[in-house]
Amino acid sequence: MSKKVDVSIAFYGKPYQAIITIKTLMKYSGQHIDKIYISRERLQPHNDYIGIYKIIDYFRNTDVKLEIQYPHHFLGLGVSDYERAKNDTRFRHSILYQYPLEMTDKKYLCIMHNDMLFYGDMIGDMLKEFEKGPKNLAGVGSIGQCWSCPAGPTWGNKCDSTKFEQYVPTQAEAIALAEAHDTPRKDIQLRVLKAGRVHILPECRLNEYCAMIDVEKYRKETLPQGDIGCYGGGWKGVDTATIWSHDMYQRGYTFKHLTLEDYTRHAAFDTTGSGTKANSSSETYWNAEKNAEKYINENFGPLRFSSYVNRANTYDTIKRKVWLGIIHTYGFAKKVIGKA
Repeated sequence: MSKKVDVSIAFYGKPYQAIITIKTLMKYSGQHIDKIYISRERLQPHNDYIGIYKIIDYFRNTDVKLEIQYPHHFLGLGVSDYERAKNDTRFRHSILYQYPLEMTDKKYLCIMHNDMLFYGDMIGDMLKEFEKGPKNLAGVGSIGQCWSCPAGPTWGNKCDSTKFEQYVPTQAEAIALAEAHDTPRKDIQLRVLKAGRVHILPECRLNEYCAMIDVEKYRKETLPQGDIGCYGGGWKGVDTATIWSHDMYQRGYTFKHLTLEDYTRHAAFDTTGSGTKANSSSETYWNAEKNAEKYINENFGPLRFSSYVNRANTYDTIKRKVWLGIIHTYGFAKKVIGKA
């Protein structure tokens, strides 16, 4: 098995930020990387469907090896249909990061957002952590969403990313702590705790901003070979991967924390600093892309795209309109038949 890793990037718009993600990732960690999977979601924010073709064109004739996946379904972040994920391959491969986790031939897969700015070799240090062990290490990266956790430093101050294994409250203690603090996701946290998932705590996860997963351990325990819900699903937890992280930990696996900010910055060109507001705010989205475009021109040279970009986008637009036409016609026909 190759000593290199593959990378999985979830592509929901932000092509210029994605270019920076890949360029800076390759600058600092390229020696460890073979292939980069880019999963272009079926729906794109603010009609920025041309973005993926800019990525393809930009890295054409470079040493960056890309594989583009076009998921059949757009599932978003709230995946909860366990039986369908288990039995329907096209559905399961539409869950964030799942296709590369099933298809890679590498020992490790590094998953990440497409709005990162790297300034250190995070992948290299992740590999060193796996070399050091322990044998039950399943993932390396930033651990926990402490800003929203009632046990975190901002709230109850009983735990943090480096102590998530040491702070083990009873169910009653965890519920009392959650009830005592008005965290952003208090109601969901309480629902998860009352359902029996106590430790690791509901907000504790191997964060998807940039994380490395042991593929063999993942496949052994996770759908479709295992019975734990896929990493990229919500499964009625508080966020993506929180249920997967909890269930893997309960199986005897562990995770190693690396401080994300030591290596990379998330949403560096988004003035809100979160990256999520851009999904709903067109102004935030395009301002961040404009900032990223300026960064590319100043640091990597002027952006130039070939005629392929517009040709590919035109073809894609026609396909989408035909598909939408079929869906609308089918829906109309069902209504007519139903009234007949």
